[in-house]
Amino acid sequence: MTEPTSTSHSSQGGSAEPGVDPLIGELIWSQEFDAAAGSEPSTEFWSHETGDGAQFGLQGWGNQELQYYTPQNVSHDGGSNLVIRAERLEAPSSTEVTDPRPSAWYGPAEFTSARITTKEHMLFEYGRYEIRAKVPAGSGTWSAFWMLGHDIQTNPWPAVGEIDVMEQIGREANRVFGTLHCAGHHSDHGFGKTLDLPFNLADDFHTYGVNWQPTQIDWFIDDHLYFSATPEAMGKENWVFDKPYYLLLNLAIGGGLGGEVASNLTNPAELVVDFIRVFKYNSYGRTLPVTA
Repeated sequence: MTEPTSTSHSSQGGSAEPGVDPLIGELIWSQEFDAAAGSEPSTEFWSHETGDGAQFGLQGWGNQELQYYTPQNVSHDGGSNLVIRAERLEAPSSTEVTDPRPSAWYGPAEFTSARITTKEHMLFEYGRYEIRAKVPAGSGTWSAFWMLGHDIQTNPWPAVGEIDVMEQIGREANRVFGTLHCAGHHSDHGFGKTLDLPFNLADDFHTYGVNWQPTQIDWFIDDHLYFSATPEAMGKENWVFDKPYYLLLNLAIGGGLGGEVASNLTNPAELVVDFIRVFKYNSYGRTLPVTA
């Protein structure tokens, strides 16, 4: 892949072409995933979160999800993509054989997958965030690119704040979710919107993102704006989106949102990511390296 350019964005003044957002500024951080096939995500920016959430006191990551996260389930494909694979695990054919599956909250894990985060490496505040990805097909999959407030250790969820840039579930193949979570709006009552599209999102790559400013966050898909949030709309006391956040990327299976897993779900189910890019937006946006 060449260095990132943008034919649909412009940071220059003057008349804008159709579909061009003149508020988009310089590229300040990106992951183009141009590494060798089989290599892990950049250790300069990403760490793995593993297991079933038990280490955080979250059964099934707080949503009764079925996957057990491992570092082995995410790697570059050698074709400028990062791939997260959710794999169905089979029970041993004989009861006399020790079950090799990791232990999850509900018993031997039925699936493994991966979840990576910039929490230990890089924080972000404001700007435009884009992920170009192809989501997996099939009921039970739950793809997500999202953010959590950097102060989560002292300010637990949901008060810490969560920005869901993109969530997509396989059982609703043409629907994308954009949501905020905070003390006054969380879980099933998050502040957000779903957008139903006239096509199956798993059939091709799409660019999902947000424009995050101090007093407004906008959600888009393929440069189509579909939702905006402001302090006035959700209550100024709930607006906790004025501080640094870190990024997370994962593919979950089942749980409250993912739902029942199809018996014929492709194995492995794959979330394929072409790039993640962060731009300045309306002059806002910065990165903050995490220091020890």
